Amino acid sequence: MAAKKPAKSKAKKSAKPKTNRPLVVGTATAKPGTKATGWLQLAELPDGQPLQIPVIAVRGAKPGPTLWVEACIHGDEYAGTFIIHEFIRRLNAKAMSGNVVAVPALNITAFQAGKRTSPFEIHGTGDLNRNFPGSADGTVTEQMGHAIFSAITKTADYLIDFHTGYVRETRWLLYANVEGEVGKKSERLARAYGFDVILPAPPTTLGASAFMNAAKRGIPAIIVESGGFGPAFDDRIVADSADRLVNVARMLGIVPGKPAERGKLTYVADFAWVNSRQGGLFRPTVLGGQRITKGDVVGRFYDLYGELVEEARAPASGIVLTLHPGPMMTTGDTLIQIGVNPREV
Repeated sequence: MAAKKPAKSKAKKSAKPKTNRPLVVGTATAKPGTKATGWLQLAELPDGQPLQIPVIAVRGAKPGPTLWVEACIHGDEYAGTFIIHEFIRRLNAKAMSGNVVAVPALNITAFQAGKRTSPFEIHGTGDLNRNFPGSADGTVTEQMGHAIFSAITKTADYLIDFHTGYVRETRWLLYANVEGEVGKKSERLARAYGFDVILPAPPTTLGASAFMNAAKRGIPAIIVESGGFGPAFDDRIVADSADRLVNVARMLGIVPGKPAERGKLTYVADFAWVNSRQGGLFRPTVLGGQRITKGDVVGRFYDLYGELVEEARAPASGIVLTLHPGPMMTTGDTLIQIGVNPREV
């Protein structure tokens, strides 16, 4: 049998509700000019109880596009949850022309456990952001991916997926740089959000992620990396990111007002992951967002006697996107992520 040719990215026919129809996502049903909360069924827990995630649906008084925002696809990346909550508080459904769907705890079992992946995943497919579009008959994580992606493709016109790095200084984003109008609209999302460092991600980057699969099906999409794991974020990060989400909603015409223009931003061509060659007590010497040159010392390893074992050096020049905060470093763990070949656009 001849291999199928990969499907080309094409504009998605909008599934947003008509003028007088409610916005329905799972059990959340929002009439025009209102907000509703509910649950989206994904799979079953080991005891047979429903595995479901919270959904917030905000239906504008007037028709318009639907913006889907989600957080904690990796369960311990809590900054996005608080950012989404603050964004929702700022919305006035009666003044909106369009809709917002918010999913503040996407990977709910990992969220509850304070871990990156689901504690119920035993088949090696536990990273939810590597399981899209998912499978209705697969592992629990694959079934979660299938149910979530089905809801996204039925509802969303635009997608923003919140992640975090290791440290609170993490502050950059990716847009789905696919062919055609979808890629251009994804870039506009990124620029409206306005973090200074942007990676135009080709279709081969994070190929099994929610955001890239959404773009391949005609839904412009970005990933926002803001704040750090667990509690490594603060109220200023939350407020700033909520401001930026409102600006995106203004750019889309969902929220009234003129969107802010960001001016020139810094695009990076790719990112370099650098893993630790050894374990030990690690102290970083650089910060997220800092520009570094190949060969710069980015951290130091010490043994249990306090003796310097090694200085870790940058393998490439660029911008520090995120780095391991220490103090304990496991052999093979991510030491630093660098955005390479920065240029102003």
